[in-house]
Amino acid sequence: MRKCSNKNMGRAAASVVAGLVLLMSFQNCGKAGFDAGLDDSADLSSSDAALTTKYGSFTASKVEAIPFAFESAFDTMTYISCADTHVNNSDSFYSLMAGAYATGGVKLKDEYWNYADSNFNPIYPAKNLSYNQYKNFLADSPANKGAIPTMAVRVKNSLTEVYARDSNLILGLDVIPLIGNLTDSLVMDSLVQKGVASAYFPFAPESKNFEGAMKFNESELMAEKYRSLFMSSGSLAITYMSDETEFNKVRAADPEEYPVRKAYGKSYGLTFKPYTTPGAASTNPLHVLGQVIEADLSGSGETPRTWNCNRVYRIIRSQDAAAFCPAQNYSDVAGANQMIRNEYEIVRRQLRADQWDINVTQRCIVPKSGVSCYKEESVNNNPVVQYDLTKECYRGPHFSGYTGGAAPNSRCMHFATVCVRN
Repeated sequence: MRKCSNKNMGRAAASVVAGLVLLMSFQNCGKAGFDAGLDDSADLSSSDAALTTKYGSFTASKVEAIPFAFESAFDTMTYISCADTHVNNSDSFYSLMAGAYATGGVKLKDEYWNYADSNFNPIYPAKNLSYNQYKNFLADSPANKGAIPTMAVRVKNSLTEVYARDSNLILGLDVIPLIGNLTDSLVMDSLVQKGVASAYFPFAPESKNFEGAMKFNESELMAEKYRSLFMSSGSLAITYMSDETEFNKVRAADPEEYPVRKAYGKSYGLTFKPYTTPGAASTNPLHVLGQVIEADLSGSGETPRTWNCNRVYRIIRSQDAAAFCPAQNYSDVAGANQMIRNEYEIVRRQLRADQWDINVTQRCIVPKSGVSCYKEESVNNNPVVQYDLTKECYRGPHFSGYTGGAAPNSRCMHFATVCVRN
């Protein structure tokens, strides 16, 4: 891997691309913090003057002191291990999708509600602050104005360093916006509910759902590099953009710290493992997401939630579906079988019905797009895919550690792992 420093990433923000470039090296870019501090004792700046004009000096000082208000969390992650050049351009085959659908999402912290209620007066004759007041104070506060939650693979001990696929970070590819500007009035309409997290933003001008997907599936070697990265120096992180021209930066309580070890947001440590089955071959690849460890990046002492990654689905070729993943019968999901319906509800969050057939009883999925998870070639009349995990399988030309020395002809089976926050 190599590292470089690049301060001019502004032009890259307009270059959101659909494809990915082969990951032959990672890049760590950026430095810490805000472009300016948020010290209330500083001389009045132009923004301070604007607040004073709008609110008066006393109230303006209270607006300037509003704490960072947003708390965001994922509640579902799906890892699809398929990795080959032909799957890279298919929407069905992302590598990792994370989102909120049930217990996660974005909410305003109790700290904000308590601060606003204690420091601002309602408009007479009302006895309570209006929703518009909550929105206006939030949008005008320096700590919150323009906050955009993003998802990226960041260095654990230096959060402004982001792992990228090319020589420059690309917004939408390496740093992925989730929803958009949280202080946009239409976005805040979904947030001004005390104690309630929102995962769907029907009026948001950009994305409506709190979710994002990453692709590192151009080759098995690329996928292995990312799995190794997650289990060493990197973690999946929700942070908040501080600067739209240097979008590696994050919002933090101490904007001058370097390297940045604490920031507003959450991190998710990922570990991978082979599929567990009696007698499994020792060379089976780490195609299963085995664990998600959630942590608060700000060091607030918040107790993290635990995750369950026991939903592991075999990915079956459409040609093999009749034998290995038959279609689910209507009778399986009708009537009183609530357990199966609940399972569908969870798995369908990120494995869409127009892209995948799913059999939740046999824990398998089949792509609908016509694009196979596997490179469709048979060598010496061997099966294309080795569905028997007790036998060795072909991991790719980069791998040479087979027990018998010679590479097997049948490809390793891939899996989709669905992890859910408890």
